[in-house]
Amino acid sequence: MGSDEGLQRAVEAVYATFGAFGAGDAAPFAALWSRRDDVTLFGGWGAYERGSAVVGPRLAWAAGRFAGGQFTYEPLGAGSSGDLGYAIGLERGTACLAGRDAPSPLVLRVTHLFRREDGAWKIIHRHADPITTKTAPEAILLR
Repeated sequence: MGSDEGLQRAVEAVYATFGAFGAGDAAPFAALWSRRDDVTLFGGWGAYERGSAVVGPRLAWAAGRFAGGQFTYEPLGAGSSGDLGYAIGLERGTACLAGRDAPSPLVLRVTHLFRREDGAWKIIHRHADPITTKTAPEAILLR
């Protein structure tokens, strides 16, 4: 994970929130985010948010879509330079979505960007999407 132990602990803290998030509680994950206006979220359900005033509610909205599940993190890379850091990987699991009877497999490719603020690593961006296989070139075109 690189030589920055603080960043490694911050990444581990993100994935320690999986259980709560999957049970509908975004608060532990939201606590890891910067409170500054330049934070951004490209969530797994699409669209985007910018600014801590709207990212927090969007995290709560996303967590509210879950009604349980088991999730793991498969790290693919991480590092830091100065006060910026990143972690990329795959989130895998079995999710039970609110309103559905049976759990289903879930896999997201994720990127987290971190910034060191007052000595602590805080999330400043998350990008998550379900595109884990290669797609045809036409797939990126608007229809």
